Amino acid sequence: MDRTLTNKFKDNFVIKPLIETFSFFRAYARDIVTFLLYATFPVIIIENFISYYAINYDFPIEIKYLPIILHFLYQPIYTGGLIYLLSKIVLGEKWNIKECLLVGLGCWINLLLVNIISSLMVILGLFAFIIPGLFIFARLSLAEFSVVLDRLSPVEALYHSNKISKGFTWQIIGSALLLSAILLGFQFLMHIAIVTLSLKNLFIFMVSELLIIILWSTFTILLFRFYDLANKASQQSPNQEIQATP
Repeated sequence: MDRTLTNKFKDNFVIKPLIETFSFFRAYARDIVTFLLYATFPVIIIENFISYYAINYDFPIEIKYLPIILHFLYQPIYTGGLIYLLSKIVLGEKWNIKECLLVGLGCWINLLLVNIISSLMVILGLFAFIIPGLFIFARLSLAEFSVVLDRLSPVEALYHSNKISKGFTWQIIGSALLLSAILLGFQFLMHIAIVTLSLKNLFIFMVSELLIIILWSTFTILLFRFYDLANKASQQSPNQEIQATP
């Protein structure tokens, strides 16, 4: 009885993707952490030093927002590199940090445009009673993978994501919401621990920011899983139609 309930829990259409995501992260944590450490920590250092001096030396307000702008502009590069890394891991091929970052850099403008367009559409959808925003998020959530792995333009990637994610919309929404709740909860607990133990110094902030980025890489892994499943499903459908044609 208990085993049956456990199996049903593990096979739940929302829980199963998360279990597979965490299993993948655990299996390849060394690769993922190594890449993100080299790809993001130098930028984290720059962001935090700018923030520190901007706050303590009364820099102009434009300078105070510079770390946010820097992170927004750099995020597509390391995300693109991470997506490329995941594809290499799945194919069982060798990878290196330079190659991953160059791929991310090559896709930078397209990834940035995809982020801006999809974010605006999701925000507008959220204002329309939340559900439309979640629906739009799910349908456009695979666009970044199409940009990096299929070399599509932003518009083509968004269209392709909308097309291939149709059969996985509610599963993406459920899994993404649950994973977000877990990650935000951990992030909150980490913040409480830092405040409670009075660990407020620059190095701790930098390490905690790196840890948050590493943890949120599981979100990219989750969506990569759906991208792979959706692509395979879309490729099988035409083949089935051809076989069914007399």
